[in-house]
Amino acid sequence: MADFNPAHRVIESHEIYSTHLAEERTIKVYLPPFYEPSKTYPVLYCHDGNEFFTHGRIATQANELIAQGRLNPLFIVGIAVNMKHRDDDYGADGDRNGEYRQFVVQECLPFVEETYSIDPNLRFMAGISLGAVASLLLHIHYPEVFSRLLMFSGAFYESVQRRVQAVPKLSTLDAYMLVGRQETAVQTPHGSYDFYSYNQIMRDMLRLRHAKLAYHEADGTHIWGFWQKQIPQAMAWLQGHL
Repeated sequence: MADFNPAHRVIESHEIYSTHLAEERTIKVYLPPFYEPSKTYPVLYCHDGNEFFTHGRIATQANELIAQGRLNPLFIVGIAVNMKHRDDDYGADGDRNGEYRQFVVQECLPFVEETYSIDPNLRFMAGISLGAVASLLLHIHYPEVFSRLLMFSGAFYESVQRRVQAVPKLSTLDAYMLVGRQETAVQTPHGSYDFYSYNQIMRDMLRLRHAKLAYHEADGTHIWGFWQKQIPQAMAWLQGHL
């Protein structure tokens, strides 16, 4: 891609009405450089989609990695969050978690993969904090759809641990996990929690169930500035699966 300008990004925006959630959701799609509809490409779905693009700069970073030859061209789909219902949609005990999963699999995914040329065998999902929980729950319920996950600083509360405890085997799961060593007292609307320990517990639970994990720790707190810096390493893991 000698003539590829990494500063040039193509991001298309769509509004999808979800019958499961009874509301519209914005879907932003980063297109691979020199996108050719006659070819198929990998795809990375992201919860908290707007934030992945703005705070995480994932499209910019992907462009730079592709220009350097360190990442194959791919689609990145940002699924916007409804902040009013984030806990309900993403959480293990969320009132709308089942409906959110149905939205992703039955409405969002078909729209994206009928609109763009995507290889369904190269499908990934990323989430941060509760978004990592949403990703893991999607795998548990739809292992044939999402088996490769990027989970940043997962909010793996006891309710999530109980959900995983009920699953005897997760051998089809292949995941990248990251947590900051300073995430020991993360302030949330529900109190202060030790996400560092939660991620270590979840690591062990997933490995016990025969999941394949690339587990990483780094110095950092529960903020986008930390996760943004770690995205290239996560994308290197993704590249290893292409």
